[in-house]
Amino acid sequence: MPREIWIQRQTPKGLEAHRTVYFADGNLVWPEYKRLCMILRDVRAGQAVQMSPVLLDILCGIQGVARANGHDAPLITTSGYRSPKTNSSTEGAARHSLHMEARAWDGRMPGYKASVVADIAKYLQGGGVGLYLERDFIHVDDGRLRTWTGK
Repeated sequence: MPREIWIQRQTPKGLEAHRTVYFADGNLVWPEYKRLCMILRDVRAGQAVQMSPVLLDILCGIQGVARANGHDAPLITTSGYRSPKTNSSTEGAARHSLHMEARAWDGRMPGYKASVVADIAKYLQGGGVGLYLERDFIHVDDGRLRTWTGK
């Protein structure tokens, strides 16, 4: 079954958005996967890397659950890949963050509270899920199963 994802990101140069099938017929669809990797790049460092396909599958799952409940909205990205330099200058970032391995995503979904999106991610059991209520975003990664609440 094809896997589709819809990601948006506000950058200093404007809004970037891409809705695409990134996996079909048992394989990554390389041109589409690469476009998603560009949106999920380290904007500060101007560096794109290959993002974890497992992470994309988790994000796809979040959107799939939302769509099944009649809610079709993009995932608004605030952070994807982070270079070590960017990570070290990011307030509250873990020293060994999975963002530096292209295995983590931070963001929100319009029309859903962050707590609801976090609940969906926890239900999927794809990896770590952090909920940041004060800043209204979640962290999702493809690491070991764990949950936390931050500021």
